Amino acid sequence: MKPSIAVFHRPTSMPLSNRTKKPKDGIVQIATRLGVSPSTVSRALRPETAHLVSPERRKEILDLADRLRFSPNPGARILRRGLNTTLTVVVPLDENIFFSEFYGRFLAGSLHAAAARGWDVHICTLRKTVRSDFREALQHLGLNSSGIIYFAEPLSESDVQKLEGYRRPLVLTKSVLPPLVDLSLIGAPVVGIDNRAGARAAASLLLQLGHKKIGLILGPQSSRDALERKEGYLEALTLGGATSKPSWMFEGPFNAETGRAAMAAFLRTSDRPTAVCCANDEIAFGVIDAVRTAGLRCPNDLSVVGFDDGMWATACRPALTTVRQPLADLAERAVSLLVEAATRPPSPHSRIAGDMPAALVIRDSTRVLASG
Repeated sequence: MKPSIAVFHRPTSMPLSNRTKKPKDGIVQIATRLGVSPSTVSRALRPETAHLVSPERRKEILDLADRLRFSPNPGARILRRGLNTTLTVVVPLDENIFFSEFYGRFLAGSLHAAAARGWDVHICTLRKTVRSDFREALQHLGLNSSGIIYFAEPLSESDVQKLEGYRRPLVLTKSVLPPLVDLSLIGAPVVGIDNRAGARAAASLLLQLGHKKIGLILGPQSSRDALERKEGYLEALTLGGATSKPSWMFEGPFNAETGRAAMAAFLRTSDRPTAVCCANDEIAFGVIDAVRTAGLRCPNDLSVVGFDDGMWATACRPALTTVRQPLADLAERAVSLLVEAATRPPSPHSRIAGDMPAALVIRDSTRVLASG
């Protein structure tokens, strides 16, 4: 597994002697403590040569480098109290990543939060393969910064287990974790949105508007966000005396095509929903498009609620009622936790970050159910 890295940093001025001395000292220190040659340490710390060192020896070297918080690239540092004031944000390997509302808003928030603290940001991708060692790849990424915010492809339970004992500062976003993993057992801070409360608010609004036939268009089963939102929707419907029939529930990827496919399925039933809760805004956009294509109107014939509240929620017609994810605030919290972990001694009480509230924003895509 080889990470690819895009670097955002301020140029620094540092004497040549400092740029060359510290990595040598660090490598020699690791080599001396483990009883190996400095060249072996150097090879193990470079992703392109790591395969030349045995897996067992590689693990020893990387684990010790983690404990020492060793960085082989002091030339990229802004020295402040001897700290490498750079953090790494790991994002999915996707050519459209910078055009994504979800990832784009989080990245923008991360850059602003880091800049406010005088820190730099590396934006990296991490390709996961069947043969890859997730922990080792993360360790290599962490060598060039003071910590990592992981916001990339979802992790497996095996990946999460490999994080046990990982010593460099690390912050995970809740959306990357497997649905059934206990967050209290994660050995790193986890930041996320209160999906259940946001989903309950969305379904409760539709109930207050008189809807009892409420469809649920959900995200993929492998998504923790999708599961939590499903649970929130169902809790609200149960409390409100409404149930969602199996024929009114649809699962798929977080994209507009899922919304179109769900509406096609709903329209084939003799008793279709009068309102739908969508697991994200992209799905909701697909629903609105499918409603229009079928010759129906939103919200007159179908009320629609999304989940995200990106910039397109107000640009679409009708403007979308949705649950707002405060992604900039989420990024601010992630950066704050990472900087704190990098500048203060580790604390067992710093691991639980808690969920951020997700507020319902009411616009034009919902209305009171017409009588009769």
